[in-house]
Amino acid sequence: MGGGKRLVWAAGLWAAVALLFCFLAGLAAFYDRFPSDERIAHEIQAIDVPAFGGFVDFVNALGSAWAYVPLTLAAAAAFLVLRGGTEAVLVLLTFVARGVNSLLKDWVERPRPSPKLVEVTSDASGSGFPSGHTVGTVALFGMLFFLIPAVVPWRPLRWALQAGCLLVVLAAGPARVYVGVHWPSDVLAGYLLAFLFVAPVVAAYWALRRRSASG
Repeated sequence: MGGGKRLVWAAGLWAAVALLFCFLAGLAAFYDRFPSDERIAHEIQAIDVPAFGGFVDFVNALGSAWAYVPLTLAAAAAFLVLRGGTEAVLVLLTFVARGVNSLLKDWVERPRPSPKLVEVTSDASGSGFPSGHTVGTVALFGMLFFLIPAVVPWRPLRWALQAGCLLVVLAAGPARVYVGVHWPSDVLAGYLLAFLFVAPVVAAYWALRRRSASG
């Protein structure tokens, strides 16, 4: 497949995800939850695996402002020292995704799950759609997943770090549902919004690296 066709397919996929996100946001502005939200939330909260609760707490902590902000700044500083300005700027750009999420929350104004419907074991304020923890965590660790190969040449370590990033990305959404502060549709929207941000940034980064390598 030529470069032009790949670009068309990628743009089409991005547009499809954007349309799906807008559709969900429009519905969330009118409905406190979707038909399957409560059932899926109960299934996630019923998970009974040793140490799972502690892992959920760790993942949720990564998305909290007190951890997310210094972690992002530290990662940007590390890339600045090890690689240069480009990767550091891309890490810092993940703050934009979190900012856009805050604006969308104010527009949709969907309430968080009620303790009458699910078990709520954590405190959270503000609206629920999209999940800010999910957007921020997925944007940051998703970006790191693609940037790590630029600074870690040793393959076993690179794979281990990328596996850790992927694990955090996959757990970020369910962790918010597990503690009862978001509906599954809230975190789904968080994943979609993070994708809409990370995908074009990473694509542009790869194109820049290929151009630099060929030039």
